[in-house]
Amino acid sequence: MSSSEVPVTFECEGETLLGIVHVPDGLPAASRGVLAMPAGGPQYRGGCCRQLLFLGRRLAAAGTPVMRFDYRGIGDGSGDFVGFTDTEADIRAAIDTFRATVPGLSEIVLWGGCDAASASMIHAWKLPGVTGLALGNPYVHTEETGEQAMVKHYYLQRLREPVFWKKVFSLRFNPLPALATVGRVLKRKLSPRTQIAAVAPRDDVDGLPYPLRMRVGMERFNGHMLMLMSGRSIVSKEFDELVAAEPAWSSALNQCKSFTRHDLPEADQAFSTIAARDEVIDIARDWLQGLPPPRDAD
Repeated sequence: MSSSEVPVTFECEGETLLGIVHVPDGLPAASRGVLAMPAGGPQYRGGCCRQLLFLGRRLAAAGTPVMRFDYRGIGDGSGDFVGFTDTEADIRAAIDTFRATVPGLSEIVLWGGCDAASASMIHAWKLPGVTGLALGNPYVHTEETGEQAMVKHYYLQRLREPVFWKKVFSLRFNPLPALATVGRVLKRKLSPRTQIAAVAPRDDVDGLPYPLRMRVGMERFNGHMLMLMSGRSIVSKEFDELVAAEPAWSSALNQCKSFTRHDLPEADQAFSTIAARDEVIDIARDWLQGLPPPRDAD
């Protein structure tokens, strides 16, 4: 199936943003579309390794409209970048433009990786019409989660590599920083863990640490979720460590109408190989096609 690529400009709090809408040709108006958000760096609407471009073209060819866009201050967006935690206004403006460009859209799925996945978790519950999230390797980095993931998924692996021991015995490796990190991780494990207070449904969470805002966002989100996790990403390991350490996280994810997870053992953080990129897009296409029909669909 062919598709058209429609450039759009739109306003967000006095700044001008640019997007590209991929519209399937020769079909009745679609009721569900995908809003693809840039991430990591930050990037721009093409995505790392042009992943969002390929995503838009392939999903549109399968019948799903896609819009990819620049936030304020990145790509061709004017103004200053406000940071992924404060992009609600940008996403709202993009959704309005997407709907105006593709009449008949009643449901939106947010697509994002890394800190775009984090932004989706924070804001999705507040955005009318957002009924799905397709997220890759959500970013939850703190000193604690970073060090824990590093010890478990990097240092322990290094101990099994002959090249590591060659460096040790040839005195080309300074173990002190690594030992200090291991010591901090062990100290935290042996110390009583501080319990994070529950957040009431109407509490304002804007001033809280962003990983907690993500968790609260998932507690308040009542939609479908696809999670894509890379085996060679320390970011994905950090997220899994956080979920394993805090039962409230598992509870939050289980509140989705449906939760589907796919692990790609050989993929890196950005799904940067052609094989990983194609697999991610195929998984997303099949997941979208398997969702319940939009509410206003026949």
